[in-house]
This record gives sequence, C-alpha cells and structure tokens, in this order.
Amino acid sequence: MARSTLKQTELFLLAQPLEALSQIVLPTGEDVLRRLFCHGSNSKDNRKAVIDEVVRVWERAHIPVVPLRSIMKKLETLVGKYEVRKKAKKRQSEGDKVSDALLQGHLASLFDIAAPATSSSMIHLKQKDKDFLDDQRGQRKMVMSTVDKESMAKESRKHERLAAERRRKEKELTETLETGEMIELVTGSSATAECADSSTSSSDTNSSARGSAAASASRPKRLKITKEVAAAADRVKLTSRGAHYVFSAIAADQGVLSPSTSSIRRHRKVLRKETAEAAVKDYRNQVQEHDAVLILHWDGKLLSGSESQGHVDRLAIVVNSPSLEGEKLLAIPALPSGTGEAMASKVEETIRHWKFEDRVGGLCLDTTASNTGVHAGCCTLLEQKLGRPLLSLACRHHVMELILASAFKATFGDATSGPDVQLFKRFLKKWPTLIKANATTINDP
Repeated sequence: MARSTLKQTELFLLAQPLEALSQIVLPTGEDVLRRLFCHGSNSKDNRKAVIDEVVRVWERAHIPVVPLRSIMKKLETLVGKYEVRKKAKKRQSEGDKVSDALLQGHLASLFDIAAPATSSSMIHLKQKDKDFLDDQRGQRKMVMSTVDKESMAKESRKHERLAAERRRKEKELTETLETGEMIELVTGSSATAECADSSTSSSDTNSSARGSAAASASRPKRLKITKEVAAAADRVKLTSRGAHYVFSAIAADQGVLSPSTSSIRRHRKVLRKETAEAAVKDYRNQVQEHDAVLILHWDGKLLSGSESQGHVDRLAIVVNSPSLEGEKLLAIPALPSGTGEAMASKVEETIRHWKFEDRVGGLCLDTTASNTGVHAGCCTLLEQKLGRPLLSLACRHHVMELILASAFKATFGDATSGPDVQLFKRFLKKWPTLIKANATTINDP
C-alpha cells in the first residue's frame, strides 16, 4: 500500500515533492520544481511562496540576487519547459529520450538568480562568497555552515558596543551628580508646587535633583524639521535618505541629535499634506471672492512609473478663468485605461474634491474620440455627471494638421513615407551651392 502511494505522488523526471529546501546549498532547478509542486498547484501565490524560500537561502549565502520580477519570469519559463515535456511523457522515441536527458541536465544545474557580475553588489562581494557561487554553478561540493559565524560575530560586537555606550552614559551621569551641574526641568505650576513643598527633607530634594538630572540626560535635544526646511528639500528633489545625511552633519555641528530617515519621511509627508490643503483652500477662496466661472482643461500623457508599474497613463487636470490670473493645476491622477469613462470619473472626482462642480462652465479639450464621443465621450459623460450642459471649447490643432496634410498632398503628391520630406532634405543639402543673388519666385501660370 505504501509503495502504491509513493508511486502516485512521484513527479515526472523529479521523484517525490520536496517538503523544504536545503539550507546548506543553493537550490537547483529540480529542487525549486519539487518544492513548487509540493504546494499542490502551479498558482501565482505558490510561485511567490517558493521564490521567497529560494531568496532566503541565497540571502543566507550573502549573495545578491536579481529583482523578484526577474526571478518570477525565470521560474515561469522553467515550469513552462517542464509542462511541455510532461504532456508528451508517453512518447518514448529517440528524440523524446534526448529531450528528457537535456531537461534533466538543465534541472540538475543551479537555479541561478545571482545579480549581474557587473553590478556594484557583486563587484564588492567577498571572495569566499564568490568561490561558493562558482562551486554551486559547477561541481557543488561546498556547503554552508549551519551556524553563521559571521552574523554571530556581528551580533556580539553590537552587544559589546551597546554595553560600552550604556557604561559611558552612566559614568557621565555620575560625574554630573558629583559636580552638581544639573538641569532643572521645573516650570510653571511645577515651580509653584516646588515652593509649596520647600519644607520637605533634604533627602527628598536630593532624589528630586537626581531625577531631574536623569530626565535631562535621557532627553537630549533633537534637530527640528520645519516647514521651510521640508519645502527646500522637496524643491531640490532630495530623498529622505539624502536629507538624513545633510541633517546629520548639521546636527553634529550643533551638538544635537539628528532625526532618523523614517522620521524625516513622516514629517515631510505631513508637511506636504498641510501645504496641499492650504493651496486648495487659498485657490477656493479666490474663486469665491471673484465669483469666477472656470474653464476645465484635461489631457493624458503616458509617463514612466515605478519599476513594478512600468509606464502609467496620467491625466493632467487644469482650470483657469477670465476673472483670475494664470492657470491652476488641480491633479495628475493615474488612469486605469484611456477610455472616456475613466477620464470622466477622474475629472469629476477631482472637481468635487476642490468643490468646483458648480463653478465649471466650459470644457477645453482635443478632438479625440475618447473626448467627443456621442455616447461614451468624456464631455458627454461629464455633462451627465454634473447634470447640466457645458460649453465645449474644442481645440482645432488636430483639424488644422489634417487640412495642411491635404494641401501638401495635393501640391507634392504622396512624396513622404515618414516625418522627413526627401525633396526638402535634398534642397537643404544643395542650398549652400546655389546662386542666390538672382533668385526669383515661381509664379504659377
């Protein structure tokens, strides 16, 4: 019975599923597939779980790896090759046997997800880690120790450093108490209470003084991030990590503590929100003060997003008014698609956030189908969402381009196959050699 169960769970070319990856060697392609099919199915969640396990093994070996999306793509390619051969496993021709042997050799090799050799992380990799990686790519004789001696040594040094810091602070506090140099933290009502209790014993006074000194020693001053400082960092596009380096240098010069990178990020986030809310309130007051009627503009643009997003379609939404100076950028939201419905939803959401739904009187737009469609165009949908007709100020730039193209075609014929006109390019090339003193214009008969 046990033999039958083992036979049923055996995988094609892979033996039995793997309950866990080895922690002393880097996994091969076969190990990764056996671990994946141990989860039961080749789903996206299972692939992510297996990749996390693989990355943890590589991190334990202190070897940098490629981004997760590249690892996922490599795993999907490996699974695809395996599934294709698995479907034809009943065929046992000579060619099929050769394919099986090639696939088994590929699976027996390292599931290599190391970062490129030219990357800075690989260039600065320790030689012993490079040797281990080369061995795993070849003979696979080396193994990792079950105890990470290097990490243990780092942890030991960290504890020693913290203990030395603690002893130093205790020594400074003792010296402060002996010399009597204490910082009183008593102000306001606390000072009144101190006067009322002036008849207390000297021992109580000494303990209070020690408490004040301890409080002052345990609460050092910290560099404050003001609104102007955060705005300056944003203006020069300084990252929170870069700002931390700058603030650390300033704090060291002033003899105070520097805020951490996470604290800087939180402060900047709060200050940005406050600045944005103030800008919305200020422009809203201007519109109400002048009783302005707004013209709404929008246009889409494909921009680069984060590494995971790739390119993102964003919609710039702007308003202006004859009663106000200049234009006001309201938002640049990301669009899930370039349809009229998606654009109308984002535009409506933006103007309702600014509370301009009763102030919009006209729409300025280009003449694409997603904007001017009778049924699903952005203009039509906006009028429906706002419940009233709006003045359409359609841009005629694209229309004039069509007229110009027709005139050029009637004059020169189909002479272009791209953005450059060969006739004009040849004329430009010959221009320096032409005699221009007696040049005259051509008059049509």
